[in-house]
Amino acid sequence: MKKQLLGMTALMAATLSCHAQSSVTLYGALDDGLTFTNNQGGHHNYQASNGALGSSKWGFLINEDLGGGYSAIARLENGFDINTGKFNNGGRLFGRQSYVGLGSPYGTLLMGRQYDLVLDSLLPLSASSRFGGILAAHAADVDNVWGDYSLSNSIKYLSPTYAGFKLSALFSFGGVAGDFSNSKKESVSLVYTNSALSASAVFSRINNPATSIYDATANPVAGTAFANPITNPTFSGYTSAHTLQVAGAGVNYRIGAALLGFTYTNTRFEDVVRTSSTPFSGTATFNNFEALATYNVTPALLLGASYDYTKAESAKYGQLNLGTQYSLSKRTLVYATTSWEHATGTDSTGKQAVAALSFLTPSSTGNQVAVRVGVRHSF
Repeated sequence: MKKQLLGMTALMAATLSCHAQSSVTLYGALDDGLTFTNNQGGHHNYQASNGALGSSKWGFLINEDLGGGYSAIARLENGFDINTGKFNNGGRLFGRQSYVGLGSPYGTLLMGRQYDLVLDSLLPLSASSRFGGILAAHAADVDNVWGDYSLSNSIKYLSPTYAGFKLSALFSFGGVAGDFSNSKKESVSLVYTNSALSASAVFSRINNPATSIYDATANPVAGTAFANPITNPTFSGYTSAHTLQVAGAGVNYRIGAALLGFTYTNTRFEDVVRTSSTPFSGTATFNNFEALATYNVTPALLLGASYDYTKAESAKYGQLNLGTQYSLSKRTLVYATTSWEHATGTDSTGKQAVAALSFLTPSSTGNQVAVRVGVRHSF
């Protein structure tokens, strides 16, 4: 028995020695709170709110040093609703990210399900990231700056940083036999950072968005019934588009304890097919402008404000966001955010535009106000 124990101990020691240059990091965030909305479908509402500053999540980050500046990388990341325990991201186990790749002195190459480069490059510059969370997302998150969807079957390249600049490119295979362009996704971004200034620009193009990112069961066909997976009327009438294109740029500049920022995005739903649930046809465009400011009263206390203006194809959306955060520790903070959206014109479904803050039930009028208080713990 003693010999067996000694043998097992020696084997474990050898195994640990072999993997001394490898690491597996468990990480995550738990975010929950309460939301009051003045109008959801004609009624005010009080509800528990998961993920106001970012979805509750957990994941594994794996890194193995291969020597010579090379490394093997893998990540599995799950998003879930802390109030119900259910998976987010269409019920996928690792719906946020699941990829494997190699790092080198010449850059990093990753393969799998990954974040869109629009999120990678513009979210860090936005009010949603700085203080406002999900409520501060641009109208219905139509440009995916908040990250409503990830991209499956994708290959992403991240360059090393040269003089503050970093280039990224992504390509996703459609995987449809005989039709290479079906569900194809491609994007490129350029990011610049220094001590005070952060700036980025991005271009993304996605074919057949209904099935490739919105999880429709079948591609829409003109003049037929279409089970529309999107319910927000801000853009639900355009989800039968053949192509979704997003271009954007943003900048943040820090002045002492203050930060000022501006973000612009142009979102185009091209070749929209008229179906039973999408009455529009042609090309629909959204132009979004965001201005933000934050101020650290103390290292622990942050105040923030931003304003979004979105010009849609036949509607306009204005949104004011206010928020504050107080860090109880390096890992735990409490927060409060409020947003007011005002809508005018005709929405994507051909009806009077109503206010519809991201991921809330739309208002019955052109105005909607929501207030959230919550706590977030990261590990």
